[in-house]
Formats: sequence, structure tokens, C-alpha cells
Amino acid sequence: MVAINKGPAVSDIVIFPLCICFAGFVSGLTGFAFALIASGTLLSIKPPLETAALVLICSIISQSISLVRLRTIPPWSTTASMIVPGLFGAPIGIYLLHDLSPNVIKCFIGIFLIGYACVVMCLSANYKIRFGNSWTDGVVGFMGGILGGIAGLSGALPTAWSLVRGWEPRTQRAIYQSFSVVMQVWALGILATYDTLPSALAADLTIAVPILLVSVFSGLMMFARIDQRMFRSIVLLLLAAIGATTSAGALLALFR
Repeated sequence: MVAINKGPAVSDIVIFPLCICFAGFVSGLTGFAFALIASGTLLSIKPPLETAALVLICSIISQSISLVRLRTIPPWSTTASMIVPGLFGAPIGIYLLHDLSPNVIKCFIGIFLIGYACVVMCLSANYKIRFGNSWTDGVVGFMGGILGGIAGLSGALPTAWSLVRGWEPRTQRAIYQSFSVVMQVWALGILATYDTLPSALAADLTIAVPILLVSVFSGLMMFARIDQRMFRSIVLLLLAAIGATTSAGALLALFR
């Protein structure tokens, strides 16, 4: 009896481009969340290593396009004070994976993001914390690196922190997107060092990149049409949604 090698299901062929399109649009609009949106769906149709490499590459492309298109140079002292500690935090997060339950960490992170978003929504749109400086920026970057190593959530804290630092939206995006790009390049380098990237990745990127380019530019066009208050509301709602889905997924995994 001859075995028949079945190709991907029709539903998977449809889900893949739709997932890239939606994640790219949100990333273009807000400057973050590509990996958080795409990973869960892609993991259901592709192997983990292939998904990780695909998400990292697409996210790096998305972030880089946004940074160039926005034409806003981040304050390098602030950006460096977050990135350098983040680079040291990521290996610590990876090491802690041996002693901590990622699902427990994801649950607490999700609850924090939901609570944070709810609190900030109640504050004035012009609210600015009084203790923000290079040291606190460094702590946020370090914690972001650790969370990236543990749960792939390196951009969540810097994004949340930027909303109360008093920076206008383009500066916010320039800072936390620069942080995210460096962390993702760092993660991709570690991944490529310890694992051989799958051969199917090239075919994935052939399909994903054109869709990604169109969707990211569409998101950027929408970003240009919204004001600071609307941007803040969208980011907070997205953080709350990410927190809810992260917690829900972690709780389901814990109770299985």
C-alpha cells in the first residue's frame, strides 16, 4: 500500500496569510504585538522552531519598516539605557526557565497587563510619572529582557512604561520599537546558534513578506490619521487584550 503524502490543509493555507496580515496591520498601527498576535495561531499549524524563526524575522521586518517610515530618531541615551540591561536580562530569563513555570509567569504577566491598562485608562491622557529617569528606564529594559527570555514578552513592559513617561506617540514608538528590534535580533541570533533553521522557512517567508509589507504600511497609514488620545486608547486596549489571552492560555495549560 502506497502512503500518500498529504499537503497542508486548505484551512491552514487560509489561516497563515490572514494571521500575518492581521498581526502586520496591528504592528504597523501600534508599533508592537506582532509576535504576541501571530505566535499562538501559527503554532497551531506549524512546528515550534519554524514558528519561532518566522515570527522573529517578520517582526524584525515590521519593526524596522515602522522605524524608517516614522522618521523619528529616538533619544539614544534613553533607548540605550533600556536596551543594554535588556540584553543582559534575556539570558537570565532563559536560565530561569529551568526553575520557573512559564505558564505561572505568563499568568501573572497577563494579570499585571490587564490591571495596568485599567488603571492608566482612568488617568488623564496627559498623565506623566514624576520618577521617570534613565535608572527606571534601565530597570524596565532589564525586566523586559527577562520576560522576553521566559515568555517571549520583551516588548510588553517597555510599551506599557512609555505610556506614562510623557513622550508623544512617535517618540514612544521609536523607543520601544528600537528596544524590540534589538531584543528580537538577539533572540534570532541565539535561536540560529543553537538550532538549524528549518528548510520550510524560505517558502514561508516568500508568502509572508509581501503580505506583511502591505499590512504594515496599511497600519502606518491608519496611525498617521489618529491623534494621541486615540493612540493611547488603542495601545491600552491591546495591552489588556494581550493580558487576557496570555492569562487565559496559561491557566488552561496549568489546569490540564
